[in-house]
Amino acid sequence: MALDLQSNWDVSMSQPFRVPIQSTKQESSSSSPAPGPYLKPPSSEILLPTEIISHILSYIPQRNTSQGTFWACSLVSRAWYSASIKLLYAEPHLHGGNFSEFVTTVCPSKNAHIRQSSLAVLVRRLDMGELVHNSSRSLTARLLGRLKHNIEAFVAPQASFAINSFAALSKCTRLRHLDLSLISASIPPKLLFQTLLALENLETLFFPRSSGPQTDGSTTSYAWPPKLKALHLAGWIDSNFLRTHITHAPKSLERLSIQHCPQVYAEPLLETLSVLGHRLRHLTIRHPMPQLQVGVLGHVLLLCPNLLALRISADYISSSLFQSIEAGHPLRILDLDCSGTATADVEIAPGAVYDAVEDGRLPDLRSVRVSARLAWTATERLTRDVEDLVEILEEGEMERPVGVPAGVWTTYE
Repeated sequence: MALDLQSNWDVSMSQPFRVPIQSTKQESSSSSPAPGPYLKPPSSEILLPTEIISHILSYIPQRNTSQGTFWACSLVSRAWYSASIKLLYAEPHLHGGNFSEFVTTVCPSKNAHIRQSSLAVLVRRLDMGELVHNSSRSLTARLLGRLKHNIEAFVAPQASFAINSFAALSKCTRLRHLDLSLISASIPPKLLFQTLLALENLETLFFPRSSGPQTDGSTTSYAWPPKLKALHLAGWIDSNFLRTHITHAPKSLERLSIQHCPQVYAEPLLETLSVLGHRLRHLTIRHPMPQLQVGVLGHVLLLCPNLLALRISADYISSSLFQSIEAGHPLRILDLDCSGTATADVEIAPGAVYDAVEDGRLPDLRSVRVSARLAWTATERLTRDVEDLVEILEEGEMERPVGVPAGVWTTYE
C-alpha cells in the first residue's frame, strides 16, 4: 500500500542524519559489477556520531529565543533528538502559553510513584518569574518536589509561591542559584533560614522582597548557606537585620547588593561594610533609600579595599570618594547611578575620576558608566574632561589588559 506524503515525511525524518561520501575516481573505475535491479547498492553514507551533533548544538547560545531552535533540532532524527532534548529541557523558557504543557510533560501524574517522566531529570533551571496566575501554590510545590534531585537554579513566581513550597525547596540540595525577589507573600525569617541552611551548594541568593518587615526582632543570628557568594537584598531590610544577620554572612561572600531598602540607615550600613568590606569584590548600593544622606558613603572604597566593581547612586558619595583612597586600589568598574530623589547637591565631576587614575589611586579602572542626570557633557569643559578620562582609560587597557572594555558610557536617564 502506498504511503501518503505525511507518512513518507515521518519515515524519512525518523532516520539518522547521514553525510554522503564522494566516490574517488579510482573507485568509479573499478571493475565491480553494477548493481542489478533487485540488488541494493553499497552504502556510501556514514552515521554522524552523537558527540559531533552535541558539539554542533553547543554553538547555539542558551537564550529564550533558542528554545524553538532546539525543538526543531529534536525533530530531525533520533540521533538529533537524543542530543538536543537535553538542551531543550535544561533551561526551559516558561510563560503563560506553554506552562500547562510543560507541567503535563514533567508531572504526568500527581503521584510520582504511579507515573514518572523521563524528561523531568533533564531540567536544570526552573524559571517561573514570568508566571503570575498560571500556577497554584500546590502546583509549584509539586514541581519542586518532582525536580528536586536535578535543578540547580530556581526563580520563584510572584503569587504561587508560599509557605507550603519551602518543604520541597529544602530538598533541592543541588541548587546554586535561588531568586525569591518576586514573591509577594510575607515569609517568616525562621522558616526561610531553616530552608536556606539545607541548601549546602547555594552560591547566589536574591532575598525575598516582602511588603512588611522581614525580621522577627531576634538578636540571635541565623546561619547562612556555607558556600554563599552573592547576596542581593531589597525591600524591608532594617538596621537590626543588617547588624544581626548580614554581618555574620559566610566568609565566601564576595558580592553584596542593597537596593530599594527604605529602612536602611547609614550607621548600620557602615558597620556592615566595615565587617564585610575586606572580602567584597562587587558592591551595589543604589536606588531610593531615603534614610541615607548625601555623601554618607564617601569612604566606601576605604572600607572595601579589594573591590573590583562598585555600582552606587551618586547621591550617597562625593568627589572625596576618589581623593581619600590609597594608591593601587584594584577597582575596575565604576557605575554611578542617580536616584529620583537626588538634589542639586549631587555633583561628581569627571575630573575627579581622571585625577584618581592619573595619580595611581585607581590604576586598573577601565569602565565608567554614569547617569545622564550628572550632566557630564553639559559644558565644553566637562566634555573635555570626559574625553581625557576616556583616553587615559584606553591607555591603561593597552598597558595592562584586565578583560574589561575601556571607556565611559552614559547609560541612565
